[in-house]
Amino acid sequence: MTIVWNAQRVSTGLNEIEQARAIVFSRVKQILDEYHGVVRTARYYDILLGDFIERYLHLVYVATQDIADDPSKHNQQGQTATVLEKIQVEVFRDTLEFFSAYTKLPSITLPTLRALTNFGPTSISISSSPLVICNSGLSGRRDKLVGKFLKAIPKQRSLKVLFVKPFSGRVPFSWVSAMILWRSWAKHDDLNFKYSVNVLPDSAWRQRNISQITKDSSLAEVSCALLGVFLPAAVAEGFSAIRAKVLLARPNRPAHIYSSQSLWTHLEFKVLAAEWCELGTKLSYHQHGGWYGLDELHVLEEYESRVSDNFYTWGWSRSGKSTRPLPPPIPRQRNQNKTQDSLICFDQPQQIYRLQYFPLVGTLQTMYDQVAEFIKLRNSKTQLKIRLFPGDYGTAQRDAILAASPDAKFGNSEDIFKQYSGSRIVVHSYLGTSWLETIGINIPTICFYDPDAYKFRPDARLLIEELTRVGILHTSGGSAAMLANKIDGDVAKWWLSIEVQSARTNFAEKFANFSPDWKNQWQQEFSRLLNSQSR
Repeated sequence: MTIVWNAQRVSTGLNEIEQARAIVFSRVKQILDEYHGVVRTARYYDILLGDFIERYLHLVYVATQDIADDPSKHNQQGQTATVLEKIQVEVFRDTLEFFSAYTKLPSITLPTLRALTNFGPTSISISSSPLVICNSGLSGRRDKLVGKFLKAIPKQRSLKVLFVKPFSGRVPFSWVSAMILWRSWAKHDDLNFKYSVNVLPDSAWRQRNISQITKDSSLAEVSCALLGVFLPAAVAEGFSAIRAKVLLARPNRPAHIYSSQSLWTHLEFKVLAAEWCELGTKLSYHQHGGWYGLDELHVLEEYESRVSDNFYTWGWSRSGKSTRPLPPPIPRQRNQNKTQDSLICFDQPQQIYRLQYFPLVGTLQTMYDQVAEFIKLRNSKTQLKIRLFPGDYGTAQRDAILAASPDAKFGNSEDIFKQYSGSRIVVHSYLGTSWLETIGINIPTICFYDPDAYKFRPDARLLIEELTRVGILHTSGGSAAMLANKIDGDVAKWWLSIEVQSARTNFAEKFANFSPDWKNQWQQEFSRLLNSQSR
């Protein structure tokens, strides 16, 4: 039986994970403090390992649910299996390797948990194969060249604000001009320095940190029992050497460090941020994609806002002073002929690696069916360019599209903002980042989604309902196609109507507040931070 991971099931899982997190975090801190012989603060470990603990808990939770749902775990008499299943596991180098293996992690976690439950810690063997750990935050060639140029910009001796991976995607040229303008107080450095550390996994220590569990153990107990298997070597066996190399490579501590990407897998940033924040540096972090502020519970948002001194959003705010709106840097929009319509698609692997309010196993097929329905019912002479979600998730979505339209045109090579600019209308099959981008930059937008896969916060529901009323949002591909057909003769007339623009503007102010004036707003914000710190 396959579990249907709809919004209700996701909520149940997130609530249970929330209850277990503090216990697991405390255990991680304890064993690492003991291993390194140093007592570090909770915030230090949260910056360093909060991303790992979050994803790890999701994996273990899903594995516990799969075992409970799998009747093959018992024999006909209801007794647990008695044939020893020895599990050999390789140690992960760092959180980047752990995250990069997300499509394989469920198939590693499930048999490991099953072996531990049935046969105890001796059923798991930790590999002692040597590891080489290198910089986890290296950029692409273009961004490396831009980064070298930005590093060459003269700066003051006393560094005030260090920007590390400050936005998603490629570095826009507007950012280069901003760095030149702000050179008296800011510097961009993605920490692309090279190093390598040779590590021999301490398999005996790891084995001691695998503990006995039963089928009735809580999520916290199960997660603590498996830490010896999954803790990356970069925070245990290799941490002292990595820390020394990172601090040597970047010895100058800034007053502020900022990023929108680096709390997830960028070990060098996390080491520096953890160390510097202990000494007084302020950590500023920015929402980098969709779902933030909209989801009833969004774990990336919870983690990033928790460890930050200042957390910036795409428009929404909360009662705390540390959460503030600040528009993200976006590429300049090009004026070009609107020669196509675009469909932006989403996809996921067939195995759960994290819980979030979006299509997962059990609701993925509904999304595929909605996409096929939209394509089949759409009636327009304008060509539809279909952009599949990046990643190898199988052919189910492409097959559904081709069954609906054998002549469908696919294309992912073009820069996505350039594709937006060349489209009469952009259609989205999910509520992620892309629909916020097109709404925020005021490009005609239609989005359809499965309401069983999403759960909104109360303060967002009225705005969602208003977008639905004016035809921007739909809960079926057929409804979206009917609206697209209705406005096909004059998309601009529909999009620029008072009621559509009013709904769009009200929503964008809270959740997609992009602004061409972002440079001035950023300068004002960082001037405020620097002035308040100097008092």
